[in-house]
Amino acid sequence: MAVGTSIYLTWITGAIVISIAMMPFFKPDYAKIRISGFVDMFRRYWAHMTVVFSVYLWKDLLDQLDRILMANTQLDMTPYVYAIEGDIVLWIQESLSNPLLSIGLTHFYVMGFMAITFSSFVYPIFFDDRYMADRVSLSMFWVYILAIPFYLFFNVRVTGNYIPEMETIAYDLTPQIQNWFIQIDPFTNGMPSLHIGLPFAIWLTMERWDSDERWLRYRRLLLLFIIITAFTILYLGIHWVSDIIGGIIVSVIAVEITSRTHGPIWQFADERLFSRRLARAIDDPRKWLSESLILIKGIFHPLKKPSSTQTKAFITTLLILTSSVLLWDATHQDFPIEGVNPTNAAGSEGWVVGIEEIDQDINIKLWNVSAQEEIIIQGFEWVNPPSIELSKNSLVLFDGFHLDFFQLNDNSLDMIEPTFSLTQDILLEQVSIGENSQGEPYLVLIKNETIEIIDILMNRIYFSDEIDNLTTVEASDSFLVSAFNTNSGPIINVTMLFNPSFEINILVDPYSNDLNDEYLEELYDIPVDYNNSTVLDIEMDGNFIVVLVDVGPLNRLILIDILTGHQEIISNPIWPAESPSIDGNYIAFLQKPVTSTPSNLDISSFNSEVFIWDILSDNNNRIQITYDEFNQYHPHVLNNGITWITIDENGNSELVIYSLEKTFEEYSSVVLQSAILMLIPLLLVWSHQSAIEKRYID
Repeated sequence: MAVGTSIYLTWITGAIVISIAMMPFFKPDYAKIRISGFVDMFRRYWAHMTVVFSVYLWKDLLDQLDRILMANTQLDMTPYVYAIEGDIVLWIQESLSNPLLSIGLTHFYVMGFMAITFSSFVYPIFFDDRYMADRVSLSMFWVYILAIPFYLFFNVRVTGNYIPEMETIAYDLTPQIQNWFIQIDPFTNGMPSLHIGLPFAIWLTMERWDSDERWLRYRRLLLLFIIITAFTILYLGIHWVSDIIGGIIVSVIAVEITSRTHGPIWQFADERLFSRRLARAIDDPRKWLSESLILIKGIFHPLKKPSSTQTKAFITTLLILTSSVLLWDATHQDFPIEGVNPTNAAGSEGWVVGIEEIDQDINIKLWNVSAQEEIIIQGFEWVNPPSIELSKNSLVLFDGFHLDFFQLNDNSLDMIEPTFSLTQDILLEQVSIGENSQGEPYLVLIKNETIEIIDILMNRIYFSDEIDNLTTVEASDSFLVSAFNTNSGPIINVTMLFNPSFEINILVDPYSNDLNDEYLEELYDIPVDYNNSTVLDIEMDGNFIVVLVDVGPLNRLILIDILTGHQEIISNPIWPAESPSIDGNYIAFLQKPVTSTPSNLDISSFNSEVFIWDILSDNNNRIQITYDEFNQYHPHVLNNGITWITIDENGNSELVIYSLEKTFEEYSSVVLQSAILMLIPLLLVWSHQSAIEKRYID
């Protein structure tokens, strides 16, 4: 969990100060506030703290699973929620929109929630109300446990990221706040709302067990907090009305589970009993061991003649294990190509090319992903690893002075050789591959600010021309896209090589907003300069162009539709972007999730993660698909997947394929098949046991 940001430290410090300051107003009448109470609560209630704070230890792992599951399966229930609710939350936000209200409620949303959950747990243990502490801590624990299946399998996005006119006011208030929220919130955990669920469960717990009214004033505070929070999460563009209802229902169930479990749990986990057991073990280890064995035998004794309770527990365990298998399958769609450790790679259509350096030898291999076949590439004896340009069924390997071109049409060969080669004295800076209207490939070369277009089959030059201020080019089918620097910013020129009358000039607009630009200048100590920004890379497919623009502190990715002229930033505008690739509806690229403050910024400490952008998606287009602790390089979109290189902390590389096809494939699994078969007799046994047991009760 991110704890390094200044805004987070401000919020958590404020929450602790507020909680301590409220103690005199909400303490039980009999209680006194002493400094020693803070020491005593750690000594007396360490097991309760373990139960509650274990939730926070799981949160990062579960959020990561949720992000990967959402990216892999698109289990999105938001359209169904929207179909029921419509624009209720939009009406609330638009009717009451006010800058001061937005600022105040954003801080209340985070710091208020921290303060109320912290104080609700700390007050009973500080004032040594073990009766209430037992129940409050378990209710908080069960709320989160009950919410986990919804967060993993019932993804509901925040309203501000789904309703087009709605704003995510809290998330976008400042770049620092946005950065913090991105770290701790996958933005798909709407149902149920824990901002309602946790305080409501605590309130309901106190309502149920506060028989002498010692917590009456605090219960009233909780009720007021719940009402204000319900309005806050709707106004800020975070939750739906149904999320609030879900939070209340989960709370009611959690409190009911607490009523059934607090006795046996604290009979075993009570800190005082633990101290006694420890003392006995030290005093007489043999006696303690024999008593422990008797206790363990007693736990398993009911299994000699199991009742419906044991059978039901076994069925539940079986279902959990089966779900875990499916969850593992759903969150592991990327897999390495065994035995491949490339330093550079590229992919297109169904092909992947990798370059390996082994004992100063350079090996170049080609993989047919769909057929899972490996092909050896012959040709020039490369002294240094060449650059790769791969487009459809055409491959170019080149360095500064030599180029090899390969056609990848023959899938039956184990080895291929170049169909065209070029060696020259002028430094070859960039190569791109296009196709004419007959599907015949041509090459676009850049050398010394000169564009040269070569017909490969005819081995002749279409034209060669010097162009000033040229930064990069890209060929796609019969289109040629060129980028130039001007005094007003970068311009891209789109022409059709075989239709000279077609030409479009587009001024690239990488502007985000002033708040982001001020934040970046503070972070990097480099101003954002749009007039002197430069296009570093271009990728094109169909009528869409992806442009990588250097705006000073970092690079941003811009998606341009040449038919409409529409432009949008598809990378997070405050994170560095690089290595775009586009094919069909998907764009793959890298970003470094930079979460430091200016005082401790170290860009090299942040890993490059793979993101995808779905052009056809109406909402939540940008999805992060890697969350490991390694660096990723060279992402490329394939027919039904994405490939990239992962490099671990030891410098070992691995070529990874990520599937974009449906997650749950039809496959033979002994685990799942066995589980299905076992459920039939287990359900029969359980129903028989239940009927017999109820016969004697009735």
